[in-house]
Amino acid sequence: MTGPARSTGRPGRAGRSGRAGRGDRPERTARSDGAERQERARQRRTGGAGARPSGAAAGSPGRAQRVRTSVPRPVRRGRSLWAGLAAALALIAVLVWLTVWSPLLDVRDVEVVGAAPDQVEAVRAAAAVAPGTSLLWLDGDDVAEDVRTLPRIASVDVSRDYPGTVVVSVTEREPVLAAPSPAGGVLLVDATGFGYRTMPERPPGIPALTLPPGMLPSPDDTGTRAAADVAVALPAALRADVVEVRANGRFDVGFVLTGGREVRWGADADNERKAAVLAALLTRPGVAYDVSTPDLAVVR
Repeated sequence: MTGPARSTGRPGRAGRSGRAGRGDRPERTARSDGAERQERARQRRTGGAGARPSGAAAGSPGRAQRVRTSVPRPVRRGRSLWAGLAAALALIAVLVWLTVWSPLLDVRDVEVVGAAPDQVEAVRAAAAVAPGTSLLWLDGDDVAEDVRTLPRIASVDVSRDYPGTVVVSVTEREPVLAAPSPAGGVLLVDATGFGYRTMPERPPGIPALTLPPGMLPSPDDTGTRAAADVAVALPAALRADVVEVRANGRFDVGFVLTGGREVRWGADADNERKAAVLAALLTRPGVAYDVSTPDLAVVR
């Protein structure tokens, strides 16, 4: 009689095998997690996708670092260049405005220096500087040339006194002789032989000039120039005694001293030597002194 079959125990082994399979799954998961951690660590070391950004705060591996940006140096240099150029253009514009359109440097006064009181207004009128003329554009040479046309003016210098004054400095002619004037009175003659001013009578201390009949004083006349040269060459003390200078030409000059004494000078040459010899001769009594040849001077 056959009884129930005895269990071989396989199902039990199979059950144990199933339990063992379920027990192996956590081990594999642990190994997988460990491999993932190692891979993340490797990526952090090599800068991979899982690496924490450099400079990130501890404990915040996923937070990106805030990076401060700066303008590149060439850009800054370019901005500085444009700023400097703009400032230079602005300065040029201001200067152009000041010199062309601004009234800041316009002429407001003409100052006259060196002229006699009765010549100040004549000098201003001759200068003819129009009000509103810019000092920067004023032609000083033209102004000086205009003022020099005045007979009594020997030399002129024009300068600027900013912000608005023109200074006209003049030197008037000094008389050394006085020639008869065709219009009456006397014509004052300066050291160049130029007759520049008519006066009613000869000023004290100015010798009279006598020229050949019909001759008028002129720098172009050799007799006039010779007479002026001799008058200038005389020492002041001797010149004070000269009453009249006679000139028939460059080689025939003479003069009359106080007391009616006459001096024959001769040519307009060696004037200083002749003046020294004449000063010595005048210590002797006489009415005529000839120094035309200084080494052979004669007293009569």
